Amino acid sequence: MELTSRQKEIVGVSIALIADHGIQNLTIKNIAAAIGVTEPAIYRHFENKFEIMNAVLDSFQKIALDVLDSEEVAGQDSLGRIERFISDRYRRCVENPKLAKLMFSEENFQFDERLSRKVLKIMHSHKEKIHGIIVEGQNACEIRRDVEPTSLFRIVFGAMRLLIKQWILSGFAFNLEEEGKKLWEAEHKMIKYCDCCTLCCK
Repeated sequence: MELTSRQKEIVGVSIALIADHGIQNLTIKNIAAAIGVTEPAIYRHFENKFEIMNAVLDSFQKIALDVLDSEEVAGQDSLGRIERFISDRYRRCVENPKLAKLMFSEENFQFDERLSRKVLKIMHSHKEKIHGIIVEGQNACEIRRDVEPTSLFRIVFGAMRLLIKQWILSGFAFNLEEEGKKLWEAEHKMIKYCDCCTLCCK
């Protein structure tokens, strides 16, 4: 469902409140105060805090998967598609550090079992997409085949998540996109097809 401009504003303020002050400070009262409206005005757009957090997750899921479905990525080989996804994730984190701080701290969603399940579902949907690209790359001899796809996924995306977490915990003290590029260059060397893979690709 497409959010209205007011709903988007509420979602944005909610993200900032959690990032700056913690999930315990996300209340309808605080959201209303930050926007400069009454509490009933917030309830006209969302029934409760759960609906707001659910909208946050919906927005994040759409943003995260759009890049993999874009025409710009469709014509690339498997490694190019993975690189595009990763670099897009770093870029979006830099553009919206408060959202990154929220989405890479899964404990923010543990207060509600429905939200926890949704976070897990989003993570699985990302894994399925990237896992499929890795398998395609292995079949095309673009990605090494002597390591199973799930392990390759964990190597690449576990490292990405760790780098983003370090960036957040450092108070955004280093250039995430530059460090992400260095990390991908190292990962690319590790997972790409090479002469040692010749036998398994015959």
